[in-house]
Amino acid sequence: MSFSHTTSPKVPTRHATQEELAARVASGLETLDTQVDAFVRPMHAAHRTAPAANGGWSIDAILEHLCLTNVAYLDAMHSALEHAGAGAGAERTTGDWRPTLGGRLLVASMQSKWRLPAPKSIVPGPTPRARVLDALLGTHSVLRDLLRQAQGREWTRVRMVSPLSRLVRLNLGDAALVMLRHGERHAQQMDRVHRSLIA
Repeated sequence: MSFSHTTSPKVPTRHATQEELAARVASGLETLDTQVDAFVRPMHAAHRTAPAANGGWSIDAILEHLCLTNVAYLDAMHSALEHAGAGAGAERTTGDWRPTLGGRLLVASMQSKWRLPAPKSIVPGPTPRARVLDALLGTHSVLRDLLRQAQGREWTRVRMVSPLSRLVRLNLGDAALVMLRHGERHAQQMDRVHRSLIA
């Protein structure tokens, strides 16, 4: 299996209705889930935990990194929605979504070929959690549910600081796209690790 075509080309990056963005993120996550599950689940445990040939993360370590990142983003999104619900101004009006500048740049960075250093808070430890693949798929399910439940809010007004960089401010739609693109990026990394181990 190859992840060379994992990136979802139809996910909007500049303007969409909230329903369009939620549907396309959900579709991208379903594709990602199907491919990652089919790729990783049949592997022998020793193959999943073996470091890459260049000494980089193992496949299970990449899955753990994705879990850590997704939980951080989901916590930030839930907090932002709770804060928006406690005050006025975030009720849905137009339902039109546009990315912030920080969101657009962060999503673009996930699609670049440059290696990006991971903040310490999301660097996996030496032993990934048990059932790490299922844990990752579970975070995607939580994201889909969150986007459905948040349709009554105006996503451009549900704002948060990126949990990984205090300098980057995002809205709710930005955060969902970051999670999707980040997962797609590391799916390709898992493919490269696998190929390095069987070369």
